[in-house]
Amino acid sequence: KGGLHVAAMERNPLSYQHIEPELVGNEMRVLVSELSGRQNIMGKMREVFGSDMDESQKSDRSLAILNRVKQLENMGYSFEGAEASLHLMLLHTTKGYCPPFHVLDYSAQVYDYNMDSASRVVSNLNTDLKETASTARATIKVRTVTEDPDSFQLAYVDNLQVSDGNGPVDALAKALLRALLPSQPFLESVELIDYKVRILDPNSATEALTRVMIEFRDSKTDKQWTTVSVDSNVVSASLNALVDGFEYA
Repeated sequence: KGGLHVAAMERNPLSYQHIEPELVGNEMRVLVSELSGRQNIMGKMREVFGSDMDESQKSDRSLAILNRVKQLENMGYSFEGAEASLHLMLLHTTKGYCPPFHVLDYSAQVYDYNMDSASRVVSNLNTDLKETASTARATIKVRTVTEDPDSFQLAYVDNLQVSDGNGPVDALAKALLRALLPSQPFLESVELIDYKVRILDPNSATEALTRVMIEFRDSKTDKQWTTVSVDSNVVSASLNALVDGFEYA
């Protein structure tokens, strides 16, 4: 992931690997982090755009993206394990790219009638868990881009959806998916398979920045990808990672 190492491997891969990784079932991957150089970003740009961009454009744009990556990494982001978020960053810097949807606003509520966790555990032994568990409800308004079948021009459609879930993040994920399915039906095969939260500055206690990483999987293609977001509000960080994950899909 170091910029100097990547630059050397771009010229001669054998300078840092003793055999071809494909011979043992592996593949060469270029990671991006705060230690990266422009060659790391340019390598990712070649993966996304191929040879459609000339070298001068790649060099100028890669420097701006690299500075942005370093700034976000200093805030707590980690792109090593969240290449989908980096992929979207590259697309968003491309002239003419139009995101397929945009979250206009959202709200999340959590309500519970039994605040005594000990008694709730005891009562769960004799009753249905769903009757005593806390419930969350999320409302989300999403603007999607669709094509008018008559004029063949792009049109914006606002969709407001509400969903209940096992916690605010689960409710938001369900509401967001429900709002996107009418215009993006292929998202029905996308599922969340991992959700990680890490506190970045423990000394700040409940005001601490949190890093959320969500892993997705397409059940049809078995492809997996991960997104990342950082915010002092864990719900906002989770929603941003969810949005990136569905946009990448």
